[in-house]
Amino acid sequence: MKLPFRKITAALGLAAILLLSSCTQKQETRDEGITAVASFYPIYIIAENVIGDAEGITLENMARPQTGCLHNYQLSTGDMKKLSTADIFIINGGGMESFLDNALSLFPKLNIVDSSEGTASLEEEHDEHEEHKGHDGHEGHDHEENSHFWMLPENAVIQAENICSALCELSPENADIFKENTRRFAEEVTACETFDGDGIKACVFNEAFEYLSLSYGMDIVLCVEMDENETPSARELAEIIETVNNENISLLIAADDASKAIADVIARETDAKVIVLDPVLNGDFSPTAYTDAMNGNARILKGSVDK
Repeated sequence: MKLPFRKITAALGLAAILLLSSCTQKQETRDEGITAVASFYPIYIIAENVIGDAEGITLENMARPQTGCLHNYQLSTGDMKKLSTADIFIINGGGMESFLDNALSLFPKLNIVDSSEGTASLEEEHDEHEEHKGHDGHEGHDHEENSHFWMLPENAVIQAENICSALCELSPENADIFKENTRRFAEEVTACETFDGDGIKACVFNEAFEYLSLSYGMDIVLCVEMDENETPSARELAEIIETVNNENISLLIAADDASKAIADVIARETDAKVIVLDPVLNGDFSPTAYTDAMNGNARILKGSVDK
């Protein structure tokens, strides 16, 4: 069961397009080296591990770290300036970068690397509830891919390998460094703490946590999509509480203060416990940020249940 809340689709403004019309073509090759741009925080962290201390390559993060994903992200003037000088643009893929069509219209020669090739993914089922019924009055279902691939550690390794392959082609003189860095990152990710979630039912407040079903074997019964500009209505809260009670959900997994506040309300009406995990959407830019987050999540989960 999924309770989707309204989201506002952000489109690239005409003014921004006109403002940067002079930057629609990538600049000529520069002598100062290669510029790699990562679409947003988790991809930056993975790419950072691949690049390491390789010389002649600069890694930049495009979208600022945020609590949400890029589904409705609007390119800023600064973003487009970064893309105009990028030798390679590393994306998460799976439709996460909804602004990509606009970017390609401005920079048709942009060298894009989709890091999601070969990753395991979840298919989401969105229930259309009464307030969102079609013209015929019937409820429907919409299926789409959950593109928070990095939340499955095995996927993060695959994404690093895809980034490595692309960088080896772009900078063959650094190929050995990229490959060794990727091997080391894979080892560190593989060594992350694990958690046996078999038999544990959870309600999550961020789509990224649906991947806990693959990484830890948890049963993610319900995903409440939190909109940063809205909170669930009284009716929606009642539906969530009813589901948590009927399904014997034991964990309410929040991602930030806003979702924790809602989870706390639900917890008071149920026997479920509230925990906060890291969806790796913001944080510091340390190379260990990803493994730190994965280890931290596993520890919190271990401490939240009696197995």
